[in-house]
Amino acid sequence: MKILFTRFPLESALGGAEIQTLSLMEGLQRRGKEVAFAGSCSILLKLCRDHGIETFEKHIGPPPVTRWEAVSFLWRKKSMRYKLESLLNTFHDTDVIVMLSLTEKLLLTPLALARGMRVFWVEHDKIGAWLRKNPWLPLLRSLSRNVTTIAVSDLSRKFYEELGWEPDTIVTIPNGIDINRFAGIVHRESARDTLFVGTAARLSREKGVDLLIEAVRSEGNIDLTIVGRGRDEEYIRGLLDDNPHMRLLCGETEFKAFFESIDVFVLPSREHDPFGLVAAEAMSVGIPTIVTDACGIAGYLTNEENALIVEAGNVRALQAALNTLRDPTKRAAIGATGKTFAHEYFTLEKMIDRYEEVLS
Repeated sequence: MKILFTRFPLESALGGAEIQTLSLMEGLQRRGKEVAFAGSCSILLKLCRDHGIETFEKHIGPPPVTRWEAVSFLWRKKSMRYKLESLLNTFHDTDVIVMLSLTEKLLLTPLALARGMRVFWVEHDKIGAWLRKNPWLPLLRSLSRNVTTIAVSDLSRKFYEELGWEPDTIVTIPNGIDINRFAGIVHRESARDTLFVGTAARLSREKGVDLLIEAVRSEGNIDLTIVGRGRDEEYIRGLLDDNPHMRLLCGETEFKAFFESIDVFVLPSREHDPFGLVAAEAMSVGIPTIVTDACGIAGYLTNEENALIVEAGNVRALQAALNTLRDPTKRAAIGATGKTFAHEYFTLEKMIDRYEEVLS
């Protein structure tokens, strides 16, 4: 089977979507599939080259995900379609195309279907106004009836159904983590009466890091470490206000050391977060984890059994969950069950199994 992955994003950054896509391509290649990547995503182009995956760099212009780009797409799409058609000529013997961004879903899908190729859309991005109010949504909805859409959580699946996708065209496959990545992590004992809390997230409003800062600031004996970058970095630094018990790490961070330094991991997303890969990673090493109900991963979890799930945007709910996990016995119990659950449901091999089954 020959599989082509494509991604033509507005901007390129290393995140969960890129990590998951690379892991999936490597896994399918190990299982004997011929895998290639084409697109303008500089991160994935470099990762694929570094990992021995065939790449084809092509620039076709920005996707219609901002107001201006959506309007200008009306006259840009003809030349963009021509470039995508030449891409298909290069990969004319491809069996399956896995599309990751909006441009190729709108323009490449009908071209690929006309050539008898099977088309899959993988949805890693959060659903926001860029899609709900997009003038090209009706066309996308119409095309979705002829492809298989792969959502990374039931929460994302629900949102696509609300946008008009036919339920029988959507498959849910949770993201997978490399269980061996953090092998050998040893948790330290907390200092007396101090709870060491950590979060790792893009520094933007939807991730809710400001809410976690507010929750921690109002509580005593909590030490907070934030790992992340993003457009709101200066705003987040301002909220920390030189508090010695709160710090922001924006440089290259060794996640093994980060996980070893904390007692509790929190993913405080206030808006749709399709999955929440780092929460699964924290669970996989036995760190008791708090997520909000805006995180797709929450749909797989059981509150107060393998994680704590709180209402998105609710500072008091975050505070209550943190206070629950001050109890070391409670932390140990949730950390242990969370680790078992992550090792059973969120492994890379299990994810690749599901994709292999669906793509075949």
